[in-house]
Amino acid sequence: MKKWISSLLAVCIFTAAMAGCGGNATNSDNNANAGASVNGGTFKIGYANSGDSDVFDKLKKDTFSELATPDSTIEVKYAEANMDQQKQLDQIDNFIMEEVDLIIIVPIDFSGVTPGVKAANAAGIPAICLGIESEGGDSIFVGCQNRDAGVMQAEFMAENLPENAKVLYLSGTPGLYHSVERHDGFYETMAQKRPDVQMLAEMTGEYTRDKAMKVMEDWCQTYDQFDAVVCANDQMALGAVEALKAANRLEGVQVAGIDATTDALNKIKSGEMAISIRQSAPALAQNCLDTAKKLQAGETVGNRVIVEFEPITAANVDEFLS
Repeated sequence: MKKWISSLLAVCIFTAAMAGCGGNATNSDNNANAGASVNGGTFKIGYANSGDSDVFDKLKKDTFSELATPDSTIEVKYAEANMDQQKQLDQIDNFIMEEVDLIIIVPIDFSGVTPGVKAANAAGIPAICLGIESEGGDSIFVGCQNRDAGVMQAEFMAENLPENAKVLYLSGTPGLYHSVERHDGFYETMAQKRPDVQMLAEMTGEYTRDKAMKVMEDWCQTYDQFDAVVCANDQMALGAVEALKAANRLEGVQVAGIDATTDALNKIKSGEMAISIRQSAPALAQNCLDTAKKLQAGETVGNRVIVEFEPITAANVDEFLS
């Protein structure tokens, strides 16, 4: 009997000790937080950017780096996929192999990034999707609601276009979730508010200035009259402006973009663009870092951190130009 009691006590002590080893686990209503722990050491972050060729995504990365570098308690490793979805998934796998504490992903596409998010989930590593959500898996989304940008463009045009106006639309890369959201937000809101407006043509500019310029050059030769060019980002808007200027067609045409890049704000100031919808790179980077720090501290984090869009026009552009 004494031997049996001694054995039972040993089992109880061992079980209690093992339970104590799990004291660093984070309680959360979101599996994306699993794996974050407070261990007193350096908190390792893998940052998988979509591509440095995307001006706005690179600005987010550079801003995040500026904010994170002074913090000696975190270490950030960066990778960029040059807009190649498989390459981004491979980079996420590499971060998992390196056993980082957190993976920040700037997704190329919300469905394409899903396998990477699920792989991080399986490894017990929390994932933040910055700017674009993941269709599947458990992740924390830090970003803006892309549909809202299209809605804001439509609201501006509804108030400022003449009766029976004709509009051209430069869409983002086909099939990408944020392209669809911005497109649908604009088209549906425009149809509700101004059914008299004619959508004259739509073509993708693939989010690039050069592609948009070429499309706009063709449109200038095809259409004798139009009142606005609405673009799914600022790079395409800037390309459209250059093509319109070269064709001597800019006067009387309202050009809209999204991102409120410095170049776009200067075009608004000069009267060459009418509006851009601001998603603040500093605000996105700061909210992303704040979320990472909460995970580092073992705090519970919700699955959505929303940063609001803001329309920038001639009326308020001076507030955003330094």
